[in-house]
Amino acid sequence: MRIETRAISAETLDARSVVEVAERIWRKDASLWSSHADEQRHIHNRLGWLDAVNWTRPNIERLTRFAKQVRNDGFTTAVLLGMGGSSLAPEVLSKTFGSAPGFFQLEVLDTTAPDAIRAVEDKVSLPDTLFLVSSKSGGTAETMSLFAYFYHRLKAHKDTPGEHFIAITDEGTSLQQLAAQHQFRDCFLAPADVGGRYSALTYFGMLPAALLGIDLEALVSSAVNAADSTKPTAAPADNTAIHLGAALADLALKGRDKLNLFLSPCVAPLGAWIEQLVAESTGKQGQGIVPVDNPIPGSNHADQVFVSITTAAEQEAGIPRELDRLGELGHPVFHWSINDLTELGGEFFRWEFATAVAAYKLGINPFDEPDVADAKLATKRSLEALERGSLAADASSLYKDNICEWFGDTRYLPTTGGTIGPLEKLAAEARPGDFLAVLAYLPPSPEVDSRLYVMRRLLQERFGIVTCLTYGPRYLHSSGQLHKGGPDSGIYLQVTAEPAQDLPIPGQGYTFQQLITAQAAGDFNVLTERGRRILRVHLRGPLIAALEALSDIL
Repeated sequence: MRIETRAISAETLDARSVVEVAERIWRKDASLWSSHADEQRHIHNRLGWLDAVNWTRPNIERLTRFAKQVRNDGFTTAVLLGMGGSSLAPEVLSKTFGSAPGFFQLEVLDTTAPDAIRAVEDKVSLPDTLFLVSSKSGGTAETMSLFAYFYHRLKAHKDTPGEHFIAITDEGTSLQQLAAQHQFRDCFLAPADVGGRYSALTYFGMLPAALLGIDLEALVSSAVNAADSTKPTAAPADNTAIHLGAALADLALKGRDKLNLFLSPCVAPLGAWIEQLVAESTGKQGQGIVPVDNPIPGSNHADQVFVSITTAAEQEAGIPRELDRLGELGHPVFHWSINDLTELGGEFFRWEFATAVAAYKLGINPFDEPDVADAKLATKRSLEALERGSLAADASSLYKDNICEWFGDTRYLPTTGGTIGPLEKLAAEARPGDFLAVLAYLPPSPEVDSRLYVMRRLLQERFGIVTCLTYGPRYLHSSGQLHKGGPDSGIYLQVTAEPAQDLPIPGQGYTFQQLITAQAAGDFNVLTERGRRILRVHLRGPLIAALEALSDIL
């Protein structure tokens, strides 16, 4: 496979350097990313993704046998409960392939928004549903809350509700113990030396793939081919992952740090997975590549890089005309195609390897997430305050009307009033090279997506900078690392709303709405403490109507 380029002015590696870097990565030389002994030990224990396909291939038979058994036992639907790296690869596979005839419908639930939880529950038949509790650490708070809710609901239908659950985790975690205590149907233990965002080719991605009826052998074979192309024995010109990673890092160092993912409709779901991988791996030490999934054309392109991926069937149309034009104007454009959707296995590996190379060129460790824990701790503090009697306000109220209420630093107090007065103050702080991230603590759905896309487009026109969208609390486990540890070029707009109906979390002293509110407040506080520019807008009334009303005013 070749990467077609337009107007690339980035530094790429010569053949000798390609072989040297490939040799060091495959030797698992942790000194590529750090000179500190303690950090090198941690890195070495996170390089199992290089061999993940060799670990997975012997387990294909077990996966296919399990998928057949649970279908024979009468299950027709699967719901995956997970966050970040545990949920994004399954979501890519589900949205890309759908369900093969006779296999499972898969719902991915990676939110604590009560309306989204209710929507999934209303969509499935609980007695016919298998739940995949997916957590590498085994103690992810959101995942455990979702488990508690559905286990409690199933107790009304079954004397043995544990038969409806399987666990995907590492050996020795609390989730493995929970699975034994509650008599889960099965527990799949993934390699401990593979980090969450690099786990797509282990049980975290491959078990959902088996339930969907995807050809696992073809998926793994494509990943094997991609891995072989990165080895020191391969022709340097064929090592597209190294060239891609090196070029993206060099462009970022030159100010082109916005990675625009223009993916064709057939492979578009891959964008969210690339976003979390690149953002969480590179966003630290004041640096970072800012991935933009589903970008909106039209903003200043001086800080941007463009990646286009199509299928072979779509390749006949070539690079989209807009990207061709940008290439003609001198902007960097990368384009390639895949022959078959099962080559997504190869794309998982290509991007993992390219991201590791980019981090090496940037001089950072791609396998840690030093700033992610801060938001979790802030959420914990918010929930403790709630259990003591009230959830403290995360910011000053700046303006409110019947559409929304704005919260933030008092420097964003509107001088002339109006629904978007605080936003105008925030827009005045935008600088060339900044980006605006919409952090939506809302129930994900196509209807909400489309309204937020319109809002992004309007905000991009008003701010004159790149905009991106990510859902909370999911992003706290991925791009939240970039927001806190990356460059101070982000402007953040949190969007919250009241649910149509709240839901209790069994065994806890708070509800799902209180949990997601605490998560938004905790992240707001951490971003504020880091000196980031941020506002929160809380929508009033029915969600879709409120989003449309705010867009109309914009």
